[in-house]
Amino acid sequence: MTHAADRSLLRAPLHALCLGGALLLLPACGDSGGGTDSEGDSDPSAGGETGAADSVPPTDGDALLAWLEAGEYLGWHAETAPHDSAGPHFGTVRTYVNQQLFDSLEAGDATHPVDAAAVKELYGSGDAVLGWAVEVKTQADSADGDGWYWYEKFNDQMFADGEGASLCTDCHVGGADYVLTPFPLQ
Repeated sequence: MTHAADRSLLRAPLHALCLGGALLLLPACGDSGGGTDSEGDSDPSAGGETGAADSVPPTDGDALLAWLEAGEYLGWHAETAPHDSAGPHFGTVRTYVNQQLFDSLEAGDATHPVDAAAVKELYGSGDAVLGWAVEVKTQADSADGDGWYWYEKFNDQMFADGEGASLCTDCHVGGADYVLTPFPLQ
């Protein structure tokens, strides 16, 4: 499920309904209890059934796509809402950062620790998530961007999937240790 409104179904309890031999799964009524840290300054691990704030995405494209589709990053610190992209990413975007990257950005560190990660939801022109851009630091030395795993997929088109992807490093070289996300999160 990639539509923003459908994400609540990932967290909502389901009830089975048998109707004419067909089994239907319906979300339970009421609040699902899921949520994200939309302010970027509270504890993102409080509540919700998404991944932990300090979780690290897989660095294998197939495993990462399943992880993203499951919304495992939704418990991370996040920008308050989608906004127009300031860079080459498509349409509107919303960035999430894990606890390792959040702490490093907050401290103003010149280099980020191994396992620091960001996920950028790519929306296109509507409110449906049509893809993701991901960066994960894989080694202490950024090595001209080779110490980062890069992934970008939009509308079933793959743009990056691997360490040191030049499409990503060429733009991100201008950021603080290859991170361009403004901080504090907007």
